[in-house]
Amino acid sequence: MDADIVVIGGGIGGCALAARLATAGLAVTVLEREPTYRDMVRGEAMVPWGFLEAAELGVADAVLEAEGASVMTRMTPYDETLTVEQARRRSSDLSTAVPGAPGVIGVGHPELREALANSAVTAGATMVRGVRRSTVVAGDAPQVTFELDGAERTIRCRLIVGADGKFSTTRAALGVSMFTNEARVKLTGMLVDDGGVWDRAVTTIAIDGRNQFIVIPRADNRLRLYVGRNVNDPDPLKGPATITEFLESYRTPVFPDHDKLAESTPVGPCATFPMNDAWTDTPVVPGGALIGDAAGWSNPVTAQGLSITLRDARVLSEALLDNVIWTPETLSGYTIERSARMARLRFASALTDLIAGFGMSDRATRRPRILGLLGQRPELGAALTAVHSGPWSVEAESYSPDILTTVALASLSTSASAPAV
Repeated sequence: MDADIVVIGGGIGGCALAARLATAGLAVTVLEREPTYRDMVRGEAMVPWGFLEAAELGVADAVLEAEGASVMTRMTPYDETLTVEQARRRSSDLSTAVPGAPGVIGVGHPELREALANSAVTAGATMVRGVRRSTVVAGDAPQVTFELDGAERTIRCRLIVGADGKFSTTRAALGVSMFTNEARVKLTGMLVDDGGVWDRAVTTIAIDGRNQFIVIPRADNRLRLYVGRNVNDPDPLKGPATITEFLESYRTPVFPDHDKLAESTPVGPCATFPMNDAWTDTPVVPGGALIGDAAGWSNPVTAQGLSITLRDARVLSEALLDNVIWTPETLSGYTIERSARMARLRFASALTDLIAGFGMSDRATRRPRILGLLGQRPELGAALTAVHSGPWSVEAESYSPDILTTVALASLSTSASAPAV
């Protein structure tokens, strides 16, 4: 063998996995398409339970020391039904969500990839950048053939790990089927320089009319801004005027300093993607495994992507290190855990979406009823804890489908009263 593991994709999951396995003494080669990491509209919020996964992998320092990383300690629910001051009074403390995690970490995607790539190389992994035209053969004798600097090369290994994102060519080559649900919302994101207008300790998921907002601050005057709109919105964010309209949507009184916020300077690409879930029942096949978005993702509304990816790297690495022979059977612990985890996170996202009520024509009357019910019966919202403290932080009954039905019916009833502001 030329390597124990060949990881296709030098992103968050691929580099974190390589760092952990190389530290344990395995020969790991990471193949990355990009010679230099570039900015893309990807998840840049690491919720507290994901930071604990980073710590278990031994890369927590790399996360915190990545260029421009920041720590958000408050979630403020800015909303069309609240004044700015009312929203601030309802802020939740993210620094206490999970012992050992400082809050939600905001970090640029290319900066985090670079930091984790350096960790992998320091641990002893081989990083190959600028790879082209990779071809995967799994089964009993896994190998990867690729082009580098105009020459074709082949690496034989014991296992191929696909960590090459949502549109994974490795997944396709391994013949793994993906399941998805239908998106109700399309999310547009862009990196901007706000000159420090936004409070760096605050993150939000906000709603005002046709727009749903997500704000992820960083320490270098950068903000990753998102605007979500219904897939059936008559005026979707697209075309030449997208950037102007995108920023103007932030000129709303639900936010403090909204006029200045709307005048932020674009410093990165603007891109749109559907807000849906995707998963597979077979992230491990003979000679191959998938992690991160290549194995499925959670609805971005709850910002679970980075944490899911790090958990994948951690659980798969433990399974690999605990077994001498790597087969779907010996690595089944990863498959079983991931399947149950993603199901719980789909539930948490659905509950979050239902409570937010984004896109409902009578949201102003429905949402207070739901909040009133949750005030009376907090156990119905226990799964919301999973968003920050992790899918295994609450009992299985918190994910009962009956809960979604009960909450949905409450929005139609007048018996659930709204909490006082």
